[in-house]
Amino acid sequence: MKKIIFILLLSHNVIIAQTLPRFENDTLYTSSGYKIYKGQTLTFAEGTGKSKNFRYAKIKGSDRPSTLANKSVVVNKVSDFKISSLGNAFIRVHGEIITKNGKRNRINFNLAFDKAIEGVQGFAPELIVPDEFKNKLQKSVADEIAKLYKLYQDGAISKEEYEVEKKKLIDQ
Repeated sequence: MKKIIFILLLSHNVIIAQTLPRFENDTLYTSSGYKIYKGQTLTFAEGTGKSKNFRYAKIKGSDRPSTLANKSVVVNKVSDFKISSLGNAFIRVHGEIITKNGKRNRINFNLAFDKAIEGVQGFAPELIVPDEFKNKLQKSVADEIAKLYKLYQDGAISKEEYEVEKKKLIDQ
């Protein structure tokens, strides 16, 4: 039984390692496969926080939702890629925000890109990306839960073990 649990935990870590975000050659590769790089245009929806503030895009010294809401940013540079101890990944975006009249204003902000793309804890995504990059992480978690359930049905793990591992997958 312990061997099965170990194999499950190990295989889960291998799967997660294959989908971790990375920063190479001035390009950010998100967990869902979406890329953020110089020259790209990022399109934002509305913020999902209180008073429509952004949860996953933080402009230093400003929380005005109108700054990014329903606007586009042309990326000039991405830097300062970090993964926190909680597993949240961030990048610093230096760019130009495009206003309704076509004027461009410089902007720098920190972006928790995976959360902005996926929308977590029932919140809508704040960064608009093509459908092919949405819910990729959720599908991989669903596949892992299905594998766990099969092990439970086959009697390889107990219901309690199944529930514990399922909760770990859902909470990440």
